[in-house]
Amino acid sequence: MQKPQGRKYQVVEEAEIDLVLKCRDSHEFYEQYLRVFPDTKKGLDSISKVWKRRSEFAKKRQLTLPQAETGSAASREIQALITDQTKIMSDMAALTRENLEVSRKILSALAHQNRILSGHHEEIPKDPEHPASLQKPPVQKKAPEKPTPIMVGS
Repeated sequence: MQKPQGRKYQVVEEAEIDLVLKCRDSHEFYEQYLRVFPDTKKGLDSISKVWKRRSEFAKKRQLTLPQAETGSAASREIQALITDQTKIMSDMAALTRENLEVSRKILSALAHQNRILSGHHEEIPKDPEHPASLQKPPVQKKAPEKPTPIMVGS
């Protein structure tokens, strides 16, 4: 019994591979391809198949793609930015919580003053700041200064 043959790719010239690795997106590649190879008989489908094999060509040439940033400097910069962002967000949350408490106190004081001015002296609970229907929000921990590393994988 004969083994079914695997997928056969079209032959791609070295110049085409160089062009694929130089271009940043498929539109740029298509335009450059038609300029560099004006007498080609390949259609749009064949040219797009060459573009789709870009990562394969890059691996064979031991190159990294321009979109993929590798290096410890970039990862340290990202880690520092994430730490700063986390710290800013926790500060904003704390300020928003304080603002909400102050707004509640002001509203309760205004409601009390309105009742006094309008002449309605009904039985008012002595502790308007803590009504039974409101629940305290859960206690949130502050993010650590140094976050755990982000794992990127397949």
